[in-house]
Amino acid sequence: MIEYYLWLQQLMGAANPKSRELIRRYGSPKAVYESVYGGDGKKFLSPAEMRRINGASLDNSQKILELCRQNGISIVSLSDEAYPKNLLNIYNPPVILFYKGDISCLNSDICISAVGSRDMTQYMAKVTRRTSSDLARLGVVMISGMAFGVDHTVHKATVDVGGKTVGVLACGLTVDYPRGTMAFREEMYRLGGACISELLPTERPSRSYFCARNRIISGLSVGTVIFQAGMKSGALITADHAINQGRDLFCIPPADLFSANYCGVVGLLRDGAIPLFNYLDVVNYYFNDFTDQLEELNKKFRISYDKPFVFRESNSVKPQSDSNHSGEKTAERFEFASREPEIKTIFDFLHENGTKQLEEITDGCDISPEDVSLYLIDMEMEGLIESKPGGRYCVKE
Repeated sequence: MIEYYLWLQQLMGAANPKSRELIRRYGSPKAVYESVYGGDGKKFLSPAEMRRINGASLDNSQKILELCRQNGISIVSLSDEAYPKNLLNIYNPPVILFYKGDISCLNSDICISAVGSRDMTQYMAKVTRRTSSDLARLGVVMISGMAFGVDHTVHKATVDVGGKTVGVLACGLTVDYPRGTMAFREEMYRLGGACISELLPTERPSRSYFCARNRIISGLSVGTVIFQAGMKSGALITADHAINQGRDLFCIPPADLFSANYCGVVGLLRDGAIPLFNYLDVVNYYFNDFTDQLEELNKKFRISYDKPFVFRESNSVKPQSDSNHSGEKTAERFEFASREPEIKTIFDFLHENGTKQLEEITDGCDISPEDVSLYLIDMEMEGLIESKPGGRYCVKE
């Protein structure tokens, strides 16, 4: 049957709502095929679809299947049990999905989508990384669009703590876009995540594909988080899809109400989006509906019922470091293993070499200046290090 789904994709193109309408009318992709070539199916085709009819064939479907086999790509269709159930309930679900990795998490775990601007602020980079990693530690599957900026930060923060993350591509799975991310995708697969696309494996990215894939990002999840969005940000398209799909919409409050970087988020919050101040806002919001899946929380939290949906950290979770303690004392209690490995690398470098400037830390740790700046902010807030005049840093005395 899958070859008929592939034929229909060749004929109709990706993200075409008529594909599902034809399947409903005729009962199956095979019946659509038989009707188009021997019945009345052609009357439902547009001129553009009619022009593609000669190029669509079952022979091409077999070539696509062989290409997928050679590249380790799997295919799931609307009629398959493994098809993501959340997608079945949206307008215009993809009739087929190509994927690498493991998509079973999309049906077994809590899924949250998280998107935002490519040109994110330093403040939002910190918030995105912290919120994503905290949710991932609790077993939430983090879904985003693989673009640079907020999307990549969501995926990387999840991978850094060993969590599952799913990337929705605006290109085929054999295409290295964003460029240089193929190795990172493999790390996602290793940890139980996946990359998916509704596009044929060799399809190059285009503007229309980015708009279309956003409905999949929001549709895979129970809720979507907008971390940062200006007035023309593509994240607002994802927000619109989430609202139209009846999904919950969370927004990070802006660092600056008057900044153009956050004006899109301000509008969403004004219109009723749920403010998200940290990961517990997501946990609290879904706890009643997902009690069985959140039983692991009992290992880290005790639940207080004097107020609904209030979580307090238990004694098993180490408190944030006391600002009166030295960095070395704080490091003895700090859970380096549960945080980004770069934090341990930077701390060890400063511990061994004393006070250093950002450029020296960048060179000594082989970490980009942008990332070092963000990690230094985190470490200073945790009480591990302190800043000195002249842009220098050292282990807190």
